[in-house]
Amino acid sequence: MGKTEKKITITKNGPYVVSGDIPLTVEVITNNKDGYSWDWKKDKTFKTESSYALCRCGASSNKPFCNGSHASIKFNDGLIE
Repeated sequence: MGKTEKKITITKNGPYVVSGDIPLTVEVITNNKDGYSWDWKKDKTFKTESSYALCRCGASSNKPFCNGSHASIKFNDGLIE
């Protein structure tokens, strides 16, 4: 069996759907040895499935993951088809 394609799909008026076992982490910028904000450090890693949905409307109580709130608040992404 081959590898699953890594992909992020933007759904109309809904979440980003991430598939293909893409890890989800928060990284923060830190100072390098010269004191400049330059280096990145992994801060948090989220437990994910092989596919998951990320909130785009800002109303999810389970951020960064989507909990379906976009439907109840009638989120409109403003994208023209």
